Amino acid sequence: MAALSDTHAGSRYALCNPETWLHDDDRGDYHPTLTIGQRWLWHWYEQHILGVMEYADGDQVDVLHLGDICQGLKYIDGLSQSRFTDQLAVAQANADPWRIWDNVKSMTIISGTSVHEGGEGSAGELVASLWGATFYQHVLLDIDGMLIDAAHHGPGTGIRAWTRGNVARHYLRSRMLSDAPPARVYLRAHRHDYIRETLYEESATGDLIVTPSYQLPSAYVRQTMQSPSAVYCGMVALEVIDGRLTDVLPLVQREDLRKRVTI
Repeated sequence: MAALSDTHAGSRYALCNPETWLHDDDRGDYHPTLTIGQRWLWHWYEQHILGVMEYADGDQVDVLHLGDICQGLKYIDGLSQSRFTDQLAVAQANADPWRIWDNVKSMTIISGTSVHEGGEGSAGELVASLWGATFYQHVLLDIDGMLIDAAHHGPGTGIRAWTRGNVARHYLRSRMLSDAPPARVYLRAHRHDYIRETLYEESATGDLIVTPSYQLPSAYVRQTMQSPSAVYCGMVALEVIDGRLTDVLPLVQREDLRKRVTI
């Protein structure tokens, strides 16, 4: 299974297929012009998909998108497509690199943040219909008896280097103790960061994985994150054999946001 999230189609800081077809009455049909950052994101997105396929080596691949598939129209900072229909077109085209692989057997989209998706998961559900995917608000997937709990919103990864993972571990432990039955893997998104935590609780094993994004920070995000030094983008591949989680492969790129200047 390949899990990714927060592709935010419509943002000039986010993933955009350069072959997307858009339409304007004055310009006719045209392709979007990508920024430097979008070219970087698209390059690594294609490399990450290739990495998943090389890792699968012909075995079945199921694609799971954990939400915020579009940017929406509320936050206009860095908006590249101001028409919702154009954002949907970009989101649809972002799936194209998966479609060339015959071993991609299913695609699933999870509802994201309301303001990014036109309210109540509208964008996710619309894109799911375009992808031929299934759509859920929150899903418990059963893969040969192994349960994966997938939703968009979850814990943060930590605001200080020495507290990284603390909140995620508490979140995972709480879910393992309260859920009946507990999932083997909890997949979450929204935080635009990657973390994996593993716990052993009452003879059960649980993993929490927060997926990174395919969006670089806008001016507003830089402000709210107190000027981060770097950003992480990518996806995660999970290998499940005979109902057991046998491996987790993070395909994550780190990009330093600081411009180095010698004076």
